[in-house]
Amino acid sequence: MTVADWLAKAEKFLDEREVPEARASAEFLMGEVLGVGRAGAAARGYQDLSEKQGHRFWRWVKERGRRLPLAYILGWQPFLGLRIEVTRDGLIPRPETEELVLECVRLVEASRAPAPKIVEIGTGTGCIAIALAQLIPSATVFATDVSDQALALAQKNAVALHSHQRIRFVREDLFSGRPGLRGWADLLVSNPPYIPTGDLDDLEPEVLMEPRLALDGGKDGLVAVRAIVAAAPKMLKPGGFLALEIESRQGPALSKLLHSSGFQGVLIKQDASGRDRIAVGRLAEDA
Repeated sequence: MTVADWLAKAEKFLDEREVPEARASAEFLMGEVLGVGRAGAAARGYQDLSEKQGHRFWRWVKERGRRLPLAYILGWQPFLGLRIEVTRDGLIPRPETEELVLECVRLVEASRAPAPKIVEIGTGTGCIAIALAQLIPSATVFATDVSDQALALAQKNAVALHSHQRIRFVREDLFSGRPGLRGWADLLVSNPPYIPTGDLDDLEPEVLMEPRLALDGGKDGLVAVRAIVAAAPKMLKPGGFLALEIESRQGPALSKLLHSSGFQGVLIKQDASGRDRIAVGRLAEDA
């Protein structure tokens, strides 16, 4: 069978199982089998697959038919031009989080700190910490997580992407404000669990295969967020920045929370889809 035949068969199989964007899924999987990417797969419709390639492709298609996320099947996800290895131990990097990273770069540039110190809470795959280390070469990044498995994955990614020398991985949530990490950071960033518990069952099956610890934000989605905001003044320098990814309905609550916690210049920024997605505040100089 040719690539075109396999793609048509896969698209029909995935459509029957109501997999979103069935054709795109098939092309991404084929691109990985051929080592040419999605566009390359679509352009090679005339090519025959070997028996080994066909077996591999169809095994992946069946996994996708069970709604396993593409990133978990392929084992990696692109993020700001980086190839981030993913496993079920970490949240799959998303475009909205790319926007969070770029906002952090702008904040650090605005701070004019010559050697900025950045703390990330809940590093997961390490994508935020690694991207920041690469985009801000003068920075030192402390990447924290409570999961040993997530930290191991993040460290593996950092080594693979030659960023490990400027990232320190710490098994800690830092909500308690460890004495050794108080009042020194220029930026605190997090993509915390922010989905209300009652909304989890309404998520796509693919999302529900990701770590619940990284998704479940408690009854109102703000349990982890409140803890981070409460801890931030203990870790940030006066004038330091806090940047959080948030759920699209949480903007007003975050604005109020940040103001009441000593942050100034609070902004709720929208993502590319026009939804509230990033909350930013600057710790008052006299905090």
